Amino acid sequence: MRTPATPEAVPSLPGQRAASARPPAAAQRPRPVHWWHAALVAVPTAALFVLGYRRRWICDDGLIYLRPVRQILAGNGPVFNVGERAESSTGTLWQWLLALAAWVTGEDPAFLAVGLGLLLSAAGFGLALYATCRLHRGARLLLPAGVFVLLAVPPFWSYMTSGLESGLGAFWTGLSWWLLTRTRRGQETRPVYTAAFVFGLGTLVRPDLAVVTACFLAAQWWVLRPSRRGTAAMLASAGALPLAYEVFRAGYYGILVPLPAIAKEASASDWSRGAGYVQETLGPYWLWPVVPVLGALAVLLVRRTRRERRYRAPGRTSLAVVLAPLAAGLLLSAYVIRVGGDYMHARMILPALLLLLLPVLVVPANRFTGVASALLLVWLCAAVSPLRTPFDVRSTPASFNVRSSDVEALGDHNPVRTGTWVANWPALPEARGMLAQAVRAPGPTLLYFDAGRRLHTTPMRPDSRYHVVIVGRHLGVTGAAASLDAYVNDAWGLASPVGAHLALERWSWPGHEKFLRNHWVFAEWAAQRPPERDLLRAGASLETVVAARAALDCGELAELRESVRAPLTAERFWRNLTGSVERTGFRFARWPATAERALCD
Repeated sequence: MRTPATPEAVPSLPGQRAASARPPAAAQRPRPVHWWHAALVAVPTAALFVLGYRRRWICDDGLIYLRPVRQILAGNGPVFNVGERAESSTGTLWQWLLALAAWVTGEDPAFLAVGLGLLLSAAGFGLALYATCRLHRGARLLLPAGVFVLLAVPPFWSYMTSGLESGLGAFWTGLSWWLLTRTRRGQETRPVYTAAFVFGLGTLVRPDLAVVTACFLAAQWWVLRPSRRGTAAMLASAGALPLAYEVFRAGYYGILVPLPAIAKEASASDWSRGAGYVQETLGPYWLWPVVPVLGALAVLLVRRTRRERRYRAPGRTSLAVVLAPLAAGLLLSAYVIRVGGDYMHARMILPALLLLLLPVLVVPANRFTGVASALLLVWLCAAVSPLRTPFDVRSTPASFNVRSSDVEALGDHNPVRTGTWVANWPALPEARGMLAQAVRAPGPTLLYFDAGRRLHTTPMRPDSRYHVVIVGRHLGVTGAAASLDAYVNDAWGLASPVGAHLALERWSWPGHEKFLRNHWVFAEWAAQRPPERDLLRAGASLETVVAARAALDCGELAELRESVRAPLTAERFWRNLTGSVERTGFRFARWPATAERALCD
C-alpha cells in the first residue's frame, strides 16, 4: 500500500521565501469554544449589572450636574446660575446627554442619571470583555482573569451609578477598546475615521482622559501606518468636535478648562497624598496580591504577541494594540497620584485600573494561565466573603467613603431622586424654610453660614441682580433646593468663578482646599455697610469686607467677573476667547488686604 507523500514546498517567486511544507497554523488550530466565550462576556456583565443596581444611588456631586441641566431646559444656557457663565460640569458630554434625556422623557434628571449610568456602565464592561475575547481570537479556549477584579471591588459597582460621568466613562473606554481591537491594516476609511472620532471624545467625557485618547490614536496610527494625508484625516476626525467645543468654552466661559479643574488645581502636585489615595483603594480590597499575578499575565501576553508577530501567525494582534491601554492606564495612574487623588474614595483611580485590566480581562488557556485564573478565583471568593471586613470607614487620611455617608444621612439605601435629597438631607429643612422666607422678603437677602455651620440671613444691596443668594457648602443639594433664579454661591469654587481662582495656599482634602470665606461673600453681595451682628457671625470685619470689595473691582479680578457676567455679545465672546489663556492661569490671594495690594496698586 502506497503511503501518502509529504507535501512539497511551493516554489517561491524571485525575492520571496519558499512556502513552508508545514500546513498553516490556522488549519492546525482547533476551533474556539464559542459558547464558553459568549458566557465569559454575558455572565460577568449580567453580574455587574445586578451589583450596580443593588448599589444604585446619586451623590451630592452627581446633583451638581443637574442644576445646569435644569438651566438648559429652562432656556438659560449651560450655566449653574442665571446671569453667570460658569462651567460647573467636569463631564461635558454627560451634562448634555442628561439634558437630552430629560428633554425627551420629562423625567427627573437624577433618576435618569442613575439609570443611564447603570446601563452605560454595563454596556461598557460588556464591550470591553467582548473586545478582549476578540483580541485573543486565535486561542481555542479563554479563561477569566482580570474580570474577577471588577466582580470583587465594590467601588466599581458603586460608581456605575452615582450620577457622575463614571458610567459614560466606562462605556467610552469599552467602546474605544472594542474599536481598537478591530483595527487592521487595509481597513476601509469609514471605520478608521469613526474609531478616531470616538477616541477623540475622551476629553469631553472627562478632561484627564486625554491621555487615553493620545495612546489609542497612537496605536491606531501604528497599526494602519497611513499616509500623511490619511494621518491628517484621522487627526481631524479625532479633534474636530473637541476643538470646536474648546473654542465655544473659551469664548462662552472665558477659560480653557471646566471650572472644577481650576478649583481643584488639576495641575498641582502632591505625590505623597496621591500614593496614600491609591493605597486606600488597593489595600482594603486585598488587591496587592493580585497585582503581580495580573502583571505576569500582561507580560506573558506581550511576549505571546511579539512571538506571533515574529512568526507571522495568522490573525495576529498588533503589539501596539496590547500596549495602548497598559500605557494609558499607567499614565492616568501617574496623573492621579501626582494631583493627590480625590476626596471620593477610589473614584479617580478606577478608570486607570479598568484600562490596565483590559488586555487581561480574559486570557488564552494554557498551564500557566490556568493556575493564574484558579488563584484569582480563590482570591475573588475570599475578597467577597465575610473574611474581608467591609470598607465602611467614613473618613480616612486621603479620601472619604461618600456612599456610606450619604446613605446613612439620608436614611435610604438607594437614593435616586432629587426629592429624596431635598426632603431628607439633615441640614436642609432649616435652609428650605429660610429660603422660602427670603423669597417672600421685600428686599434681596443673603443666606450665609457661621463658623458652626449654622445658616443666617443678612440684607443685600437694594440694586442686587438676585433676590436671593445662598452660600452652598453642599453644592449639589443646595442647587437642587434653590430656585433657578436664585444665586447659589459655591463655597468651594466648583461653580464660583471668584472662588475657583483663589490661590492655593494650603493642602487639605483633595478638591476642598479653596474655601471662599465670608468676607468675600459679604463684599460681593451684602449691603454697603452690613450690620455689626452679621459681621461677627460671619467671622468677618468691616475692614476685610471693604478690602475685598476693592479687590473685586480691580485689575484682573474685575475683568474675570466681567468675562462671565457681561452680556455675551460678539465682542465679549472674542475678548473671552483671546484672553482665555491668561484668565485660566490667574489666581489671587485669599486674604483681602493682600489681594487688594496686588490687584489695585
